[in-house]
Amino acid sequence: MENTEYKAAKADIANLLAWFECELEKQSNIGSPIDARRELIRALALFSGISEKQIQESLEDLTRTQNDPHINETKNERTSK
Repeated sequence: MENTEYKAAKADIANLLAWFECELEKQSNIGSPIDARRELIRALALFSGISEKQIQESLEDLTRTQNDPHINETKNERTSK
């Protein structure tokens, strides 16, 4: 059974992620998204046990996949069959 502090932390994390979504929609922010990304990678590494390097490499792979039309065409062809 989860304790109250654990449940509150999970709820806070979900709310913080939603808050980040709202901030990403804004055109102007006081802080740098580059700095925020670095700190989020650090936090995820601490939380997940996955190294910062592995997380960064996964993000780079996702970016390449999202930006390469050939990869997206191939993926879409597979899912439509």
